[in-house]
Amino acid sequence: MRPWVLLLAALPALAQSGEELLARVDRLRHPWSAFTVELELKDAKTAQRWRVSARENGDARLDGLSEKELGRAVLMLGDQMWLLLPGSKRPLKVTPQQRLMGPAAGGDVARTRFRKDYTVQEVAEETLGDRPCWRLDLSARSPALSARTVRLWVAKEPVAPLKAEFYLASGKLARSAAFGPLTAALGQPVLSGLELTEPSGVKVALVFSAWSKGGVNAELFREP
Repeated sequence: MRPWVLLLAALPALAQSGEELLARVDRLRHPWSAFTVELELKDAKTAQRWRVSARENGDARLDGLSEKELGRAVLMLGDQMWLLLPGSKRPLKVTPQQRLMGPAAGGDVARTRFRKDYTVQEVAEETLGDRPCWRLDLSARSPALSARTVRLWVAKEPVAPLKAEFYLASGKLARSAAFGPLTAALGQPVLSGLELTEPSGVKVALVFSAWSKGGVNAELFREP
């Protein structure tokens, strides 16, 4: 049998394993269909704290907890996002690329689901540092996503994301992410955090804590 025939025969299995890997990675950030988690954004000078509430349909809301952010909220319904400010009757419509701190955008913080947003183009075996892993090359499903392609490294054992690089349509690196070690919440493995870095070197760390299953108030998700 010719080599290209063997390659074509392997493509469905690779795509399936890639989709399965993305699903497992996503469950570490979205361990239940509906949940809340507290998030701390930290750079070299300051920190912010937010509560993230996520619903079954993928909608998400951030509510500020730290002094400066108290009363602020970010609401993400589908591909639409609004900034709600204290004392303002009219919410401000923004894009998911609107930044909260450094390279951390509202879409990154509120909702990042690789399997929903990207398709697997290639799966390869690589070593990152000293860890055997899968390298997944991903392509954006929607033109609304600023990162058109993503390169994601996933450790084989235990299965966990190690690093991601996000690229613009021009091929320019937009930012990279280094994922923290796994921890446990209510008996479920979850991400402890990650660090986002711009090509300029600007960094911001995201630290997750106080995970809670369910209990999301539907009233918080009314369209403004």
